[in-house]
Amino acid sequence: MLTEASTRSWREKGYFFERGLIAKERVAQIEAETIAAIAADPPAAHPGERVYATDQDLLIYPETAPSPVARNPEDYIAKVFNCHAVGAAHALAVDPAITGRLAALLGPDVDCFQSQFIFKNPGVIGQPWHQDGYYFRYDRAPQIGVWVALSAATIENGCLWVLPGSHQANIIHEPVPDRRPETLQGYLEIVSQDTSADEPALMEPGDVLFFHSYLMHRSTDNVADYRRSAMVYHYAEAGTQPADPLAAAMLAPVNRWVPALRGD
Repeated sequence: MLTEASTRSWREKGYFFERGLIAKERVAQIEAETIAAIAADPPAAHPGERVYATDQDLLIYPETAPSPVARNPEDYIAKVFNCHAVGAAHALAVDPAITGRLAALLGPDVDCFQSQFIFKNPGVIGQPWHQDGYYFRYDRAPQIGVWVALSAATIENGCLWVLPGSHQANIIHEPVPDRRPETLQGYLEIVSQDTSADEPALMEPGDVLFFHSYLMHRSTDNVADYRRSAMVYHYAEAGTQPADPLAAAMLAPVNRWVPALRGD
């Protein structure tokens, strides 16, 4: 299902876009279901907790420093993990429009092992330069991130920035802690690499970005007056096992393995 252009971009840049791949009605449903789950179990019911679980086993991470214009329960939330196990987000995680492209890169048997619904509400910070592979301590690489835009991703509201070709070294760079007081738990920063060739990943609702787990990327602060919403899935070849059992145990709550594609 990959075009020659997408295959070349994957090889040379470490990512490719599929514009308008998902219907806007479907991405709107994913956002509505996630907001409904938060409303049913709002952060106000969990004062002081850095993370809490819903009855659907969604893991909800409130912002360390919430949006200054927060009013509704979802305005206080940074991320929701494990959406790929339920509802409309699960239906998209196993959709052939996604998995067919993954099969061309990972093989015919693919699992979705993590997902994050990311709220980038007005006034909140972005995530510094990092590689997803740093967090995924498994015996098979690469893993593939699938970033589904649920809203427009613009310069103003803190879109992703990618460093083309940064996957080609095939190494994980050692990060340092993100020392901003409002940083989220687990945020680290790569400071050892030249990032001057970075490019913004501008997207519209329904656009999808497929990217290599060694690709360096970041997001910037949301200085707009509107949210940037995204659903991000992470996939691996079926049969992938932890290479670092301790790290795998620590990440187990946010890494929930779900079969996404099985070949004949």
